[in-house]
Amino acid sequence: MGGVSPPKLFVAWSPQSLPANAKKALERVRGVRAATPVLVGLDWIMGSRAGGRTVDRPPKGYGYPFEIGVVAPRPYSKFVATEYRDAVRRLDGRKLLIPQSEERLRGAGEGMLLRLRSGKSRVMEVVPDVVTQGYEGLMSRPAPRSWRYSARFFLIRADKDVSRKAMRRAIESVTRRGLPLDIKSHNETRFLRYAHSVSTQARFKKNFGEFAARPTTSGPLSMQGKWVGSHIKSDRVPILGTVTCHRKLFDQMRGALRELRRKGLSHLIRPDEYAGCYNARFVSTPPGVRLSRHSWGIAFDINTSNNQFGQPPHQDTRLVRIMRKWGFAWGGRWPLPDGMHFEWRHFP
Repeated sequence: MGGVSPPKLFVAWSPQSLPANAKKALERVRGVRAATPVLVGLDWIMGSRAGGRTVDRPPKGYGYPFEIGVVAPRPYSKFVATEYRDAVRRLDGRKLLIPQSEERLRGAGEGMLLRLRSGKSRVMEVVPDVVTQGYEGLMSRPAPRSWRYSARFFLIRADKDVSRKAMRRAIESVTRRGLPLDIKSHNETRFLRYAHSVSTQARFKKNFGEFAARPTTSGPLSMQGKWVGSHIKSDRVPILGTVTCHRKLFDQMRGALRELRRKGLSHLIRPDEYAGCYNARFVSTPPGVRLSRHSWGIAFDINTSNNQFGQPPHQDTRLVRIMRKWGFAWGGRWPLPDGMHFEWRHFP
């Protein structure tokens, strides 16, 4: 006997965030069963305790960045495996779910009390990373009042034959035509999250360390000097000369640049249009929501004059191909292109 086929899951997001009324517009699309919003914002761990011991104690006035997804528990639970739905539905108030990667990073899990910049929160349970979609914490709405900025995206349950063009038109009907927008299914991305093509903040911390910074709402960050001194260095690399990056980035950066030079392709990079690597700041769009990968010193910008942010990119495909081979993602194919931008994706 035939049954009802399981739904296909999608994420729809824009670097300019999506309005709340996109929910109703999406749910009018033929084949869409439900759309639920997720708000993502950046909080700061100012301290934490578990089992009577101190877990986190950043320097006074500093905090550890902590990326949180805010959801309506019952609708969101439909997007996670059956065995974790009850945990999601129990979310309320200042309770948190954290992923296993965050438990490993902190060295503590269930019952841990986090003193966040927005207030105290207690970890209710530790779940697989896919349950939180890679965010460091998951909490029930509303978002903390102290968050000045957040970004909204949508998770969508739909029939397998749903039209992505129809979903796009629905969103554009309440925003504007030509809005930078990305719609991906659960078969195309590991996590259904905002900016899914960029690695998670937890993964950056695992590979490059967790820094403490003086929290701000937007713009540059005041970084703890100890972390900078241990992880950020200046050194020479082929073609570009002296650059300042995370110390772990130099081997693969040199590998990519040496290959370009060995193949007679050095001219594809204009050294006078190199715009830096380490730069502790927020991503500009939307402001104050996510940290730039430049904050870890694991991204660099090249050939700036004809690869401006938001404009059609003009990097040579041979350059892009070699950078990808050496583990760097390129921003030129993002919904809002950043053609000058290359960032760490994985070690080669």
